[in-house]
Amino acid sequence: MIRTKGRACTGKRRHDTRDEAEEHRDRLLAKGAVRIAAYACRHRGCGGWHVGHLPKPRT
Repeated sequence: MIRTKGRACTGKRRHDTRDEAEEHRDRLLAKGAVRIAAYACRHRGCGGWHVGHLPKPRT
């Protein structure tokens, strides 16, 4: 794990590639997680990929 200013990456598992992040997402979905996606981290200090929840749909 890497910590960045504003703690955006604190507590998140970092993946080196998109494929690794998508494999992790697939395992979580198989365990019952919903509405999650792999995404590239926007922080320069990280440079990796994370898996996180999608925003709730607007009603």
